[in-house]
Amino acid sequence: MGWRNASRTRNMGAMKARGDVLCFIDDDVSLDFEHLFEVAQVIHRDEGLFVWHDPPHLLIIKTEDFFSGGGYDERFRPTMGETVELKLRLRRNGLKEFQFAPEMVCLRHLKEHPNPRYLLNQKHLTWAYLEYRYLPLWRLVWRKNPLEFARRVKWVLEWLLYRRYQRKSILSKR
Repeated sequence: MGWRNASRTRNMGAMKARGDVLCFIDDDVSLDFEHLFEVAQVIHRDEGLFVWHDPPHLLIIKTEDFFSGGGYDERFRPTMGETVELKLRLRRNGLKEFQFAPEMVCLRHLKEHPNPRYLLNQKHLTWAYLEYRYLPLWRLVWRKNPLEFARRVKWVLEWLLYRRYQRKSILSKR
């Protein structure tokens, strides 16, 4: 495995956790833990629900649902692509997203910062959309700008030739 990223760290934390409900949050947020605990109780009580919000990243899910879904995909570098990919995979597995607003737990970023990794985010989101066929291929690739079109074709080829055959996470079977 190459780099260590947030996905691998979250998967390792999930393997060590002993509770029935897992909660993943970014390290640069503030929130009200009492309200967070109330939302976690709803997830624990009801079947087939998960809470997802991004950005900042927040995931509350039953432990068994997280492991049956395969955890976070570790092939993504630390950007927001891996969280969107996990959300799409959980939906495909039949889980329902709990109607969540960040105000329910007073969730907010401690510091707002511009995203200098915009292209990397777009690349990883394109990969997630390819894997789950979220959008037709032509919608992912077609752009009026020839440079942007070439960039999208390159990302699709990278996914088809390389990323598709890598191991997804330490939780995956192969």
